[in-house]
Amino acid sequence: MSFKQWMTACKHWLLSEKGWALGMALVGALFIAAGIYRFHARQEPFGWVTLLGCVAGAFGAFFLLLITDYVLHHAPLVFIPWFVFLVYFAIIQPHLGVGMGLALWFIVVSQLRG
Repeated sequence: MSFKQWMTACKHWLLSEKGWALGMALVGALFIAAGIYRFHARQEPFGWVTLLGCVAGAFGAFFLLLITDYVLHHAPLVFIPWFVFLVYFAIIQPHLGVGMGLALWFIVVSQLRG
């Protein structure tokens, strides 16, 4: 197999469903890492209240991802500022960041299973 054939096969795999799933899982891991870093930077103890905040952030992230999917399919020009807004708040608010990562992981797992 030549390098060009290998690159073409790699491109086709990355554009397949499993490639997109890997990309979403990596983005989810980045959101979780950013949230954990923000928790570490705040120097607060991680207790039950913080854990419940992350669970609430996951429910909020599901709702925001639903809106994001709708905006992407029906108003592509509005998607860009909406996505910037979403990423900004997921990085600034650690509960939302961890929740967004968990929501993305859950979506990927549920779509690949069924």
